[in-house]
Amino acid sequence: MAVNRTELIDNLFKDKGSPMYVSGFAPFLEGWNPEWAKRFDQLYGYNPAKAKALLKEAGYPSKTLHVKLLQYTEPGEAELPQVAEAVASYFTDVGIQATLEPIDVAKVGSMRRAKEMGCCMEPNIIGLRPTEEWIRTAHYSKTNGHQFEDAFIEKKYDELAKTVAPQDRERVAREIGDHLFEEFSTIPLLSIYNEVAVNPKVVADWTYPGPGAGRSTHFYLLKATQ
Repeated sequence: MAVNRTELIDNLFKDKGSPMYVSGFAPFLEGWNPEWAKRFDQLYGYNPAKAKALLKEAGYPSKTLHVKLLQYTEPGEAELPQVAEAVASYFTDVGIQATLEPIDVAKVGSMRRAKEMGCCMEPNIIGLRPTEEWIRTAHYSKTNGHQFEDAFIEKKYDELAKTVAPQDRERVAREIGDHLFEEFSTIPLLSIYNEVAVNPKVVADWTYPGPGAGRSTHFYLLKATQ
């Protein structure tokens, strides 16, 4: 069923306390847990002093932890190198040595499919998908995403894919989301939304059934004000 883009955005922003990204979940998708919003700043908020304390507690003296950030561009994602630079500076602020590595985007895809991304971090623009489809593409081992994967996700994805009753689907999707949230499967600073700015004086409406391949699509459904 088509979703009105304006209504979708209004729902996303109506709770100003909601975290904008929890591994592909959003307030209007299956499995969203409003408790994440209450705990987001405590667990995910940017706090250099707390980060330094946690690193020390984990046994990492200053400047001994190294992180590599990949820098690449592709159509519609020209800002990703700047995102990587910003995150590198945040790591530096807490004593982590961050290295930037320019790379062709085709190589990134090959590395991801071969499960060779354990070496590095990468910024990416995320297009929202239905929860089951997002878990399949990003976290299920039998597809090419190969982001955060573990035995719990494998079991629960299979359960979600075989579940029909809405209340049961919501329960399973919530269990998956809670697990991803608790395991810090995503760094929100590196995962940013695909956003579109619309001038209401020009565009009257946009019936938007969802992104294709993570990007803005269905422009033929735009309705002009005149």
